[in-house]
Amino acid sequence: MKYIALLTAMAALAAVEKKAEFEVASIKVAKDDGGHDVDVDKGLLRIHNLTLKRLIADAYQIDPSLVSGGPNWLDSDTYDITAKIPAEYVGLNPSKEPEMLQGLLADRFQLAIHREQRQVSGFALSVAKGGPKMEHAKPGAEDSSTRGTSTASGMHLKAINVSMEQLAMRLSRYAEIGRLVVDKTGLTGTFDFDLDWLPERAGIKPETPSDDDLPTIFVALQKQLGLKLESAKVPIDAVVVDRAEKADGN
Repeated sequence: MKYIALLTAMAALAAVEKKAEFEVASIKVAKDDGGHDVDVDKGLLRIHNLTLKRLIADAYQIDPSLVSGGPNWLDSDTYDITAKIPAEYVGLNPSKEPEMLQGLLADRFQLAIHREQRQVSGFALSVAKGGPKMEHAKPGAEDSSTRGTSTASGMHLKAINVSMEQLAMRLSRYAEIGRLVVDKTGLTGTFDFDLDWLPERAGIKPETPSDDDLPTIFVALQKQLGLKLESAKVPIDAVVVDRAEKADGN
């Protein structure tokens, strides 16, 4: 009986420690058309025209500026990836996609890294006076996603079933503020919202209003979502690449 109990315990431990993996994944060298995209739809992760450096940043949930080391092509060669997410991981919050991407990069690019803790200048995303102005995502909402588009007048971000941690990550990479953003809102769960702003220009200050039709990202967050960005020292685990090889196109 003790032997059977031990086997059962070992099997349970193995199940807990099992890492999430894509069911199948295709990696191809991209034709650089100037566009870059990451999209999750109906259990499929589609990545278009991203460098390995950017893929590492996505996999380890950090800003690309915090990825260093590795071969020269790390930030020049680009790839297209299509990967199928196992049904049990579709729609999870937080998602298992970063963990699955880590495994894929280790397997197909022979990626080996180590972590270094650093303090960097960044922004803390917090709740503004008056409270948040976003709607909680409805139960059974579609997979979490953020779709950003550039318009003639500025930027538009449509967020579906998105957590504040995911919003902070999106702001770090696409809001053109030049610093890492961390979530300090204390808000749990996920939200649906739209955000429109004018991309930042060099030297602009957070409190500076825009003369254009759209506000800066700092003003837009406060007026449209009831959130704010404040300068802060941010502790972060940077990624140093020890080894990487070009993936075979397949």
